Amino acid sequence: MIPLFFGVFIEYFLIKMINLISLLILVLGAFGLLFLGFIIEVFAYNDQIFELIKKHDVINTLIHKNNKFVIWILFLITMLMEELIFRYYSIGILNSLLNIQNILIILISSLAFSFYHIHTWFSSKNLKILLINLIFPFLLGLYLGYIFFSFGFLPCIIAHSIIAFFLHYNLYRRYYKNKYKNNN
Repeated sequence: MIPLFFGVFIEYFLIKMINLISLLILVLGAFGLLFLGFIIEVFAYNDQIFELIKKHDVINTLIHKNNKFVIWILFLITMLMEELIFRYYSIGILNSLLNIQNILIILISSLAFSFYHIHTWFSSKNLKILLINLIFPFLLGLYLGYIFFSFGFLPCIIAHSIIAFFLHYNLYRRYYKNKYKNNN
């Protein structure tokens, strides 16, 4: 799990700036992304789309309660690996090789993170799901890039895990709402 060259970008484990504004951005960004996820869930997902996304590994595991290992271990490993790839290494390499501003580095990393989520197209073949899974990860990548430069690598993992879990959990809750509505 621990990368071979972990010591290369050791400065990203340290908090660079902590003040009221950075804490405010941290909190408001998290609530903003969770609120956006709620808006997407309510207004963008209909029953047909929900039938497609409930096949997602995390949501499927929550629905069927069959393999908690997937939720607690593989989910966290996925969050860790995504943060290693899209924040720690990509931002670290871009920052050390290119002489460009941090905002441009965050934009490049966020675009890569967004395009990484194109795999949703292959499992759903639905344009709305694809667009949601390109736009939301891009915004999440911007937020996590800010956290990375301000608070370091470990808070990125924590923020990513919490936001992703809450979004998946809300979709799971919607499954039970729909199931209860259809049974009555």
